[in-house]
Amino acid sequence: YQRRVRGVAVDPDVDRCVFMDEFGEPVGEEYTLAFAVDFILGDCGRKGPVVKNLSSSRVIDDIAQKYQVPVYATPVGKIMVADKMIQVGAVIGGEGNGGVMLPDIHIGRDAPVACALVLQKLFNLGITSLSALKQKFPIYQIEKLKVDLKGLEPDLVLEKLHNEWKTKTTIDTQDGLQLSTSGWWVHLRKSNTEPIIRVIGEYCRSEPDPDEEFNTSLGLCSYFMDKIVNFKATDQKN
Repeated sequence: YQRRVRGVAVDPDVDRCVFMDEFGEPVGEEYTLAFAVDFILGDCGRKGPVVKNLSSSRVIDDIAQKYQVPVYATPVGKIMVADKMIQVGAVIGGEGNGGVMLPDIHIGRDAPVACALVLQKLFNLGITSLSALKQKFPIYQIEKLKVDLKGLEPDLVLEKLHNEWKTKTTIDTQDGLQLSTSGWWVHLRKSNTEPIIRVIGEYCRSEPDPDEEFNTSLGLCSYFMDKIVNFKATDQKN
């Protein structure tokens, strides 16, 4: 596989991984789970639910839709994903940080398992490169940023955004606030250790919507970060 995959990077406890393509470029940690899910549902023909967290790429939803199986989203955290997988009888799950959870092996994130599934996917397709494999999937560029609150109450920020967007988007409040439309989603969640709000977002449209104020994932996240900063400025004036 040397010509197909240049390398695999794992975290210290080897439960998450990201692949480097034949050029030595990372394909994106979100695609570790995507490749694995497609292998289980497509190559293995398994039919059953898939579980991810709210900050994971929509590419997982696209794959599940292709194979006509449900997707469940949970708060961030491997325990949350594992609990939901057990509850719904998921055939695979994980998080967009490169963590794949295959209950046939064990209900935990496992980088060697992820490697085995992805390499077998490459072999089955007879594809000569990881970059070519990625091109068979929807290509989304997720952004993972954060904004400093500097004294602003995070729950108040999320409440204001909820009220502003509740009639314009699909809202999930399991873990902070996730706003979702057919063309984009953004997940805003406060930190328990720092005075920040994490802003994770993905712009999914192939063509920009002229009525929207952003047309990239970075623009999407920046738009909501600016809103938070403006909330802060307004509160300081008052």
